[in-house]
Amino acid sequence: MTKYKFKVIIFDLDGTLVDTLDDIADSANKVLKEFNISKKSKEKVKYAVGSGVDNFFKNLTTENIPIEKAKSLFKKYYIKNLVKKSKLYPGVLKVLDELEKTKISIYLISNKPHIYTVKLMKLLKVEKYFKKIIGINSEDKEKLKPSPYHINEIIKKEKVRPKDILIVGDSNTDILVAKRCKTVSCAVLYGFRTYNDLKKYKPDF
Repeated sequence: MTKYKFKVIIFDLDGTLVDTLDDIADSANKVLKEFNISKKSKEKVKYAVGSGVDNFFKNLTTENIPIEKAKSLFKKYYIKNLVKKSKLYPGVLKVLDELEKTKISIYLISNKPHIYTVKLMKLLKVEKYFKKIIGINSEDKEKLKPSPYHINEIIKKEKVRPKDILIVGDSNTDILVAKRCKTVSCAVLYGFRTYNDLKKYKPDF
């Protein structure tokens, strides 16, 4: 990676900076229970995460449930338990501390709704590291990753070239948005997707 001198690094949230799986799974299963749907495994929940809250429930169950009602119930449960079990992955705080000493601009872009994204970062006391924290709400679903919208906005704001930006994430959406914007991608393998899940998307790192 020595040939790269990044001016901007954009992190994903779930499965990249924070292990949020247990709290998401617990809240999701409480919602499913309200509709008399059987509990889903954490593995099933893990693969439902990453495409926005509307798609989350569609990915989680084939049962026909009212999505708006499910979202409302999920918000009720999840907002109270954002960091009941969720924690930063090992080494994340050290990386953020080191990056803070540089001139690199650090952003966070998540397909998680904005209210959860910002509050989670505040509760974990890491919001100070980011120039901007962006969560994407369902009413802005056309801006969900892999849409290039937010990356292109950062390129314009920072006045940098796409190759000056590194996008770090644990899912295909992070790799795909990097390719669409012609930025550099780095896939992490400790998150919600495996090496075999991600290798076909050919991340740069």
